[in-house]
Amino acid sequence: MSATKAEACAKQLTSRIKLVMLDLLLPDTTGFDALLRLQQLLSDADLATVSARIDAHSVAMARAFGTKAYLSKAASVETLVNAVGDIMRGEERFPLESPPDPVALDFHRRVARLSANQSRVLRALADGKLNKEIAGDMSLTEGTVKQHVSAILKKLEVHNRSQAVLASAPFLRNAG
Repeated sequence: MSATKAEACAKQLTSRIKLVMLDLLLPDTTGFDALLRLQQLLSDADLATVSARIDAHSVAMARAFGTKAYLSKAASVETLVNAVGDIMRGEERFPLESPPDPVALDFHRRVARLSANQSRVLRALADGKLNKEIAGDMSLTEGTVKQHVSAILKKLEVHNRSQAVLASAPFLRNAG
C-alpha cells in the first residue's frame, strides 16, 4: 500500500481504526512523513512501526513520534500477533532499550506543526528544487510556495531554507 492510499483509508474509516502498523518505507514517501500524517488523521489510534531495519536512530525517532512499537519484518507471525495484543492492551514493544531522545522529541514537536502541503514543500526543498519548480509540481503559485516556505521556517524555528533542510534530515531520512 502507498502512503496516499493509507491516508485515504484513514480519512474514510477514522473512527473505526484502532491500530496502524506502518512500514516507514513506502513507494510514495520516505522517512517519517507518512507516520506523521497518519498520526494527525488518526489521533485516537495507536501506531506501530514495522521495519526491515532495526537501528538506534530509527527506534528513537519512532518512539519520539509516539509509536507504541517498533517491530521487525523478520518477526514470526506469532510474535507480530502477540505484539498487536500487547499494543491493544496499552503496552509498548521496542527492540532496543533506548530512552526517548530529547532532541528527537523536540524535533517531533516542531515538525508536527507542518501541514501536508508544507511537508511536501519541505521534501521538495530537500531535493534542491526552486520555488518555481515546486509550484509547477504541486500546481500552486510561486507566491503560495513562498508562503509555505515562510511558514516552514517559522514552525521549524529556523532562519533559512538550508537550516530547514538540515533540521528536517531525520524526518526525511529513509527508514525502511
